[in-house]
Amino acid sequence: MNRVLMRVWMALALATPLASAVAGDVIRTSPTITLRDGYAGYPEFMKECEWAEELPAHLVEYSKGLVELTDQDLDTVPGRTLRIRIMHMRSAEGGGFSGPKWAVIRADLFEDGKLIGQFQPYRRTMTMFRGGCSSLSKISDALAADTAAWLRRGDFRVQFQDEQNTIEIGPDEDVPPIQ
Repeated sequence: MNRVLMRVWMALALATPLASAVAGDVIRTSPTITLRDGYAGYPEFMKECEWAEELPAHLVEYSKGLVELTDQDLDTVPGRTLRIRIMHMRSAEGGGFSGPKWAVIRADLFEDGKLIGQFQPYRRTMTMFRGGCSSLSKISDALAADTAAWLRRGDFRVQFQDEQNTIEIGPDEDVPPIQ
């Protein structure tokens, strides 16, 4: 009986630090993404569409517990925080007749206020019978999946020292298609 109690106690003693380490690795982000400073984007689509709120919600879902939403100012949150900004975007009504819709976001990962990683995915879509908001919703879903995969990989490095560096959009074959 004592041997069983000793094993239970040892298991609990070993599991407690592990559980706190896992809980401490949670990344917190805002429930809404914003435009980068100085960028106007497409104001009508920022007001009318819900994609700026959908992206963080999808990120929480796809990260499988790695990311949580917080209403707190990310500058005051200890531990890991993720700031997501829209760097560039294009949307329009008219489905395929108005051309491709696309967006570039930048995810900046901080640990206790220090920048430790950046990720800048780009996604586009061009479907015939999809409006501007619907296209952005589809794009936000794909960008959230890309960002969650990056966070799970742990491939963190600072890539963009300059806030206003040139946004490069590669050829179509560089962009994973949205299913």
